[in-house]
This record gives sequence, C-alpha cells and structure tokens, in this order.
Amino acid sequence: MNLPNKKIVDDNINLVIECVDYQFRKCKEKTIKEFRDDFLQDLIVTLYDYDNEKLNDAYNGNHLNALVTRIIQNNIYSKTSPFYTVYRKFIERADEITPKIRDEYAG
Repeated sequence: MNLPNKKIVDDNINLVIECVDYQFRKCKEKTIKEFRDDFLQDLIVTLYDYDNEKLNDAYNGNHLNALVTRIIQNNIYSKTSPFYTVYRKFIERADEITPKIRDEYAG
C-alpha cells in the first residue's frame, strides 16, 4: 500500500531540511544562499506533487535521501529548473541592472 506524498514528506521533514542545508552549504554562490527558505518551501511543494509511486519506492527502498538530494541538485544547478527561472535569473538581472541605476542617479 502506497502512502500519500504528504505523509512521507511530513514524516521525513528533518531529512529534507538536512539535505537542503547540506547542499546550500556546498554551493559556492553566496547570493543563492539567501534563498534557502524559499527553496525549501518550493522543494516541499515539489515533493507533495511528485509521482506517488516513485516517492514510495524511494521511501520504502531507503533511498529517499538520494532522491531528495538529486531533486535539490537539479534545481540549484540546472538553467531550466524552476529555481533558476525564479531566483537565480532574478539575481543575475539585478546584478546587471543595479550598476546602471546607480550610475543614472549618481550623474
């Protein structure tokens, strides 16, 4: 019998948090680290919506940690991930725009 995704995630929330914290500590980009809490919330939603059979297989096979870590890495490092689109692209654009605005108002 498969458990609901919410039950698996809620029962293993500490594991999910530990995985996020570890991956964010490893990340070399300091600006990304400020989005850790937002990322965690998005990850939980992703896991709630994840394929139930695959999530149960990972949970029952004791490799939930590996599945969560892979999802985190794909989101942090892929340029097509939702995290990149929402957060990293914002950071990149803000870094481009900020000097222009500063120069415009300084002159």
